[in-house]
Amino acid sequence: MTKSKASAELTQRAHQLLHLLVLEYIRTGAPVGSKRLASLHQEGISPATIRALMARLEQAGFLNQPHTSAGRVPTTKGFQFYIDRLERTPDLPHRQVARIRQMLEQETDPGDLMVQTSQILSRLSSNLGFVLAPPQSVSFLKRIEFVKISSRRILAILVTRAGLVQSRLIASSRDLNQEDLDRAGRFFQEEFQGQTLSHIRRELRRLQTCSRREARPRTDAIRLGSASLFRSRRNPGSDSEVYFGGTSRLLQQPELTDQDRAAGLFRTMERKSRLAKVLTERLDADQPAPRVTLDLDRHIPEMRGWAMISSPYLYRERVAGSLGILGPRRMKYDKGISLVGYVARLFGQILSAT
Repeated sequence: MTKSKASAELTQRAHQLLHLLVLEYIRTGAPVGSKRLASLHQEGISPATIRALMARLEQAGFLNQPHTSAGRVPTTKGFQFYIDRLERTPDLPHRQVARIRQMLEQETDPGDLMVQTSQILSRLSSNLGFVLAPPQSVSFLKRIEFVKISSRRILAILVTRAGLVQSRLIASSRDLNQEDLDRAGRFFQEEFQGQTLSHIRRELRRLQTCSRREARPRTDAIRLGSASLFRSRRNPGSDSEVYFGGTSRLLQQPELTDQDRAAGLFRTMERKSRLAKVLTERLDADQPAPRVTLDLDRHIPEMRGWAMISSPYLYRERVAGSLGILGPRRMKYDKGISLVGYVARLFGQILSAT
């Protein structure tokens, strides 16, 4: 719903009331009643008037009453209305900015940088922090090594320019010795170093069509590289790793006392590819800014009642992945958006410098 359409449904007084109710629900996590809203409202509106306004808000789909004797809680539409009207998110305190920069700049290994970043996001938001690593397709090759495991089993070790290391066990159609494998590794070093893996995949497909006319060592290298780099296109994000931080911190949230919701969270963390797919689909090179997702359950049913603030980060001036926080819908969106936005910018700068 656009802002204009949503505003047309609400009077100014109802708008103020909804804003107050969302803030109070974020603070307490409990349904908000008319008496409590009356004490918070600066204009001194009576509880009876507030009850009438709340009934209208509920009828319009902004609020929900979980029990007949309880107050109201915001719906997805109510939260979205509130988020759309966050005119300005607060800047992070200078001390916090300095501390974040100090902790991230000391990391020299990209994997450790991602772990530390997810932990910082969690610690400063009391939610689950996450980092989606750059997918193979946009990574730049530094080198690839092949190690003989058995007669026809080979371990392929891929190292990107950013320092990320991935390995894959592959099968060979013939018995190769370690000298053959080292020669294949040198072929990739000479032909493809510094190129993106998506470009290398395309080139390997082209070379496969004429591999019969190539010398045996070059043919071996093409086949080994193809087996190491090809991935299914049916599952976007399947070649991206997701780093989580702060699970124990999130378990302290009252929403996690519900065993079903806690189990749903852990299933999502175990099946990282589903979240990676959602994050990959939300990467937008034209809008490198924090984005709030309230309808996670449309993509991951176990995430009903959860929200995500995510932001893409740049690696050498290209959108490469995203990071953010995941938690109950009653998170502090203004502070969360500021935190995620700053960390995404800093993270990209540090990763690009590695």
